[in-house]
Amino acid sequence: MKDLTYTEYLFLDCISTERPVKEATLYYVLIGKRTVSTMLQCRQYNLEAYFSVMPGMKPEVLKKGLERLRSQGLIAGDAGEGYLLTEAGRGEKAVFFGEHAHFALPYQMKFALVQGILRRRLLFLVQVLSEMLHKNKQYDPIERETKEQNWIKRLLAQQPEDKSAFAKRYGEEWYLYLSRLPGREAGLFALQFEGNRQLRRTTGQMAALFSLDEAEVRILLHQNWLRLYAALEAEPENFPALGRVMQLTLAENGLASASAETTMRYFLQGYGIEEIISMRGLKQSTIQDHLAESALIYAHFPEERFLDAEKLRYLHQLEERLERVDYREIQRAFPAINFFESRLIQIRSEVKAKNG
Repeated sequence: MKDLTYTEYLFLDCISTERPVKEATLYYVLIGKRTVSTMLQCRQYNLEAYFSVMPGMKPEVLKKGLERLRSQGLIAGDAGEGYLLTEAGRGEKAVFFGEHAHFALPYQMKFALVQGILRRRLLFLVQVLSEMLHKNKQYDPIERETKEQNWIKRLLAQQPEDKSAFAKRYGEEWYLYLSRLPGREAGLFALQFEGNRQLRRTTGQMAALFSLDEAEVRILLHQNWLRLYAALEAEPENFPALGRVMQLTLAENGLASASAETTMRYFLQGYGIEEIISMRGLKQSTIQDHLAESALIYAHFPEERFLDAEKLRYLHQLEERLERVDYREIQRAFPAINFFESRLIQIRSEVKAKNG
């Protein structure tokens, strides 16, 4: 293998042999720029797994990394026209990621905004219930924010069963999830838990214990959190306690940006676009961007409220064929279509092609 950093291998993993990706596009995907253009391109390049995984990265880090990959013959092209993976790069990528973890789960973009608070709540509840079962009230909570401490108190107060029964069920659900993971990954994941006489480990400590690069530890944990969220959505009957935390968190925060969620909430309450523009004091293009973001993130979206019968029929035909379409094809079919309608057709056909 080449003498590359783990981060440079991750850059390599973002580049394909089929469609050149521009440096600026890749940068915006990696830092998680929440514009409709970037999020749509993220889907089109099949980079949802990498959306917002390097939020604090400086542009020069990516630039130097790509230049290094090109100098070693692993990618070809340039920043403006875009980069493609070479045959040497494809082989190098296959060898490295045959042995090491990478970002592979497409629902990273879906959960990007909410996963931080969701993870904090799930881990804090482990500690609270563990100490409660051991009747220990003198412990240092891992969650410092009073607002979050009160959130957990309200959650427990709302449970129909007694707290001990809820705690037992919560632990059983964690055991079920961990039993599905490979042994090493389950061990790593459990080291995040803190409870009675049990301190959580840092990723650096985990890396030392398992003789792994710390970057790989972070990726393994990240991927298994995403797998958990997917399991909670797909199997609510198996994870009622864990799922309740996610259900309440999503009800409060949503999956889109706060502003997009507000716009969508008004829309679902029956207000029209013009009314929402007036109520929020925003431009029409901004409100339309909010709606487009929701159309990108959510599997279900009321496109029938925005498209006439002919355009809706065209979209449904694309969805039935799981066919993606770009704005040029839409323009040929509907020369007088406006930008928002065109983008909505493009977005929903892309979402359907991905989700099936």
